[in-house]
Amino acid sequence: MAILLIAEHDNASLSEQTAKALTAALKIGSDVDILVAGKGAKAAADAAAKLQGAKKVLLAEADELEQR
Repeated sequence: MAILLIAEHDNASLSEQTAKALTAALKIGSDVDILVAGKGAKAAADAAAKLQGAKKVLLAEADELEQR
């Protein structure tokens, strides 16, 4: 079963909770992708790519995704 994990971040850094959620998701299945969505969130996506066990990191960037 494929799992999509939505990352918690502040665009610059990844929340510690994302790594914990990844650990839990890997107990369900080994096919876990992480979605990082935001404006200027490449740094958070790069951090997500370093997490052990993530199959793929998807980055969605748009002005509309900016936190206000």
